[in-house]
Amino acid sequence: MEGHSKKHRDRIWNRLETDIFPWLGKRPVNSIEAPEILECLRRIETRGAIETAGRVRWSCSQVFRYAIASGMAQNDPAEVLKGALTKHRTRPFPAITDPEQVGALLRAIDGLHASLVVQCAARLAPILFVRPGELRHAEWAEIDLDGAEWRIPAEKMKSRFVHIVPLPSQAIKVLHELKPLTGRGKYVSSGKRGQIWFPPPSTQSLLPVM
Repeated sequence: MEGHSKKHRDRIWNRLETDIFPWLGKRPVNSIEAPEILECLRRIETRGAIETAGRVRWSCSQVFRYAIASGMAQNDPAEVLKGALTKHRTRPFPAITDPEQVGALLRAIDGLHASLVVQCAARLAPILFVRPGELRHAEWAEIDLDGAEWRIPAEKMKSRFVHIVPLPSQAIKVLHELKPLTGRGKYVSSGKRGQIWFPPPSTQSLLPVM
């Protein structure tokens, strides 16, 4: 798991400890067969964790690949189970596509009754198109107002690559408005705890909760 964060490694290890090790953890790696792994994965599916079952299968496969490379196993029985698991059906998040609804959303942001920090964060969301968590954890050290870009570090990104967000003039204006309020701190939108904004239901917005 080279290159992954400690949090990610711990999550994988915990899944193996919970769903694989109690049944197969004491077995020699080269003696484990596909039906035995499938039985463990079916237990995960039974509790409704369809996506987790797929991730655990992938983790098992990584273990077997390492064992093959180390001369401790000859094959990867978890790989052949790729098509045997129940497929996880993803549901796309709702998005605003109607121009009238977009207008209603922007008007709701303009009329937002909240602190200036929360107002600014809400105005940045539809301009920058980043994930809610990325916007909440934006740091001033990552923002280059003169260069008009925001460089999100690799460790904050799922892809593990630095993500460069161009800052249009509208975003620059909002950030200059925020600078006197939060510029001495670490985070761009570091408002008081408990400042939460829920947009009007008519907007059907997925803007971040701040």
